[in-house]
Amino acid sequence: MSASPSLSAALSLDHPNTFSLSAFAEWSREALAPHGFVPGNALALLGVCRDELMFATSRAVSQVWGAAFDVSSLAGMVFLGRSGMAAAAHHAPGLDGRRRYVVMVLPHIGVTADGTVGMVLREGQHHASTACGALVGLHAQLAAGTATDTLDHDDLEMSLLRAEVKTALGDAPLPDLAGLTDVARRCATDEMVRLADGLVRDADADVAVVSGMVVHHHSEDRVWISEAWVTLRSDGVRIPLGVGA
Repeated sequence: MSASPSLSAALSLDHPNTFSLSAFAEWSREALAPHGFVPGNALALLGVCRDELMFATSRAVSQVWGAAFDVSSLAGMVFLGRSGMAAAAHHAPGLDGRRRYVVMVLPHIGVTADGTVGMVLREGQHHASTACGALVGLHAQLAAGTATDTLDHDDLEMSLLRAEVKTALGDAPLPDLAGLTDVARRCATDEMVRLADGLVRDADADVAVVSGMVVHHHSEDRVWISEAWVTLRSDGVRIPLGVGA
């Protein structure tokens, strides 16, 4: 599977908006500090795929921001709803009178040593396997025209992922896997923003959003940051966070 032209650079090891896992976590600390977010006064809300490959990302984030509230689902989608968000709303520190949330939405994609997108060689295995498996499977269904709209109670998260992505795609041509991963990223980010909007609107919280993609290269994991901003309760205006060239 080839990468979309607009995303192909993001899948490389040297794109200016990509970071190692530890550098990404440190970047988030440095970028958010001027806006009042520091470890100990903010709760991270982390949306990543359930895949065990993402444990290293979760660990890197927690080493900076502490234990995160897990909003994860297949493909990094966000399905926690208002009840889950209400739970998170009561978990953030607020000793200085302000509650702060660091929202991170990070679906993932594999790139093997020969440049094959959507595959990764996992530790202890002799053959590459799919990453993200849910998105690779969905891409195949969409390409074959077999992606149904049925809600399968034995496959709830995949059903919801399929419905969200199909709605987002509309009548547009099917993108390649990198493009589909970006569609999932945008869907998940929009949902987190929608759920978090009440926190800011009700003058209860400052919210930072970091949205990107974890790329599993043959040599290391890297985080590509697509967009990042802070919304402060004082004015509700998005303040972009610089992420490179």
